[in-house]
Amino acid sequence: GCSGTAARRRGRAGQLEEPRRQPLQRPVRLQRRSGALWCACCLACNLGPDLKLFLLQELDRLEQLQSKLHSYSLFGLPKVPRQLSFHHDSWEGEEEANLVMEDSWKTLLDDPERQFHQQEAIWELLNTEATYIKKLRVITDLFQCGLLNLQESGLLTDVEPTKLFSNIQEIVRLHIALWNQVMLPVLKKAREARALLDPTHLHDGFRTFGSRFQPYIHYCMEEESCMEYMRTLLRDNEPFRTYVTWAETHKQCNRLKLADMLAKPHQRLTKYPLLLKSILKKTDEPSARDIVSSMLVTVESFINSVDSQMRQRQEQQKLATISARIDSYEAVEGSSEEVEKYNRFDLMSPMRETSPEETRQLHLEGALRMKEGKDSRVYCFLFTDLLLVTKPVKRVEKVKIIRQPLLIHNIVCKELKDPGSPPAAGHSEEI
Repeated sequence: GCSGTAARRRGRAGQLEEPRRQPLQRPVRLQRRSGALWCACCLACNLGPDLKLFLLQELDRLEQLQSKLHSYSLFGLPKVPRQLSFHHDSWEGEEEANLVMEDSWKTLLDDPERQFHQQEAIWELLNTEATYIKKLRVITDLFQCGLLNLQESGLLTDVEPTKLFSNIQEIVRLHIALWNQVMLPVLKKAREARALLDPTHLHDGFRTFGSRFQPYIHYCMEEESCMEYMRTLLRDNEPFRTYVTWAETHKQCNRLKLADMLAKPHQRLTKYPLLLKSILKKTDEPSARDIVSSMLVTVESFINSVDSQMRQRQEQQKLATISARIDSYEAVEGSSEEVEKYNRFDLMSPMRETSPEETRQLHLEGALRMKEGKDSRVYCFLFTDLLLVTKPVKRVEKVKIIRQPLLIHNIVCKELKDPGSPPAAGHSEEI
């Protein structure tokens, strides 16, 4: 028989043989030879050749990226690429020096106690503008500049800068112009004359606020999609995540995240009314109050316009989502007039007999019970101009229109006789 350890067994010739050993499963090691990554255990690797090559290329690119970022940390950021050239609005030299401000407005005056509260409010407007421009520089000179330089080296080429940063360069240009043409002259006059900061000297710049700040319409409209694109990249793209992590630890970021930086323009836009209201509240001279008040009206009008366009965009997105949920439309029974109107139905089309400025909005949706001979459960959408009566389609997340779309002005609403009864949807095509 076998020995007590059962480590050996008896062969055909009666001799003891060593038991067969299973081959050891060694971990796959990646080593570098002549500038390329190679698998030290290729024969033991279960990956197909194509997938193996892809993974090795990805590891090689990640290593190249880390090497580039390390060189940036050692020797500084590279030059601004031509895509970020601001031409005559360059940040270099004199432009950067123009952003340097005193610690306080009090150093501008021989008698700093005059108009103390008003001067504090004006100084806050100027000082926060200079600080904001410096934060914009972090986006362009660190995040965007670094990305474009890496892409010129063949790295992170799958990242689309425009989808990430939108039109941030236009935002930078307008604020450089606003500072140089409007705010810096106010500061220089006070410095040279040792006089109070005069809020009325800001009027010409804020009078044209609507035209100056046009780039903000595009930026605010695209802000959420840029944020979503960034979140997707951070979740799915390891090289991009490595780059952003490196950039966010840079001293220029001051512990802010990329998401915080991209939100700055919208936050700054909404802060102007608050800053102007503070100046108005602390200004006593009637003519100066009138001028500051007109500036405030202009700024609030523009911001309300941006908010309105953003709401319209959101409503359009809602309509597109609902439209995608609706199963292919087939004309259903109704009066001849209604059938003629809705042989084709498109939620995204303009409302009939209304001005182009008026847009269709979803006001309410939900399940209802409709009484027609027998109880019938339906799912309804109430829009600005019509009511859709639908039913869910089984096994798919869609609904099917079961009644001709009902125009709101053709619907008669009646109060329920029994308030405790389930809500009912009734309709009449006769006025």
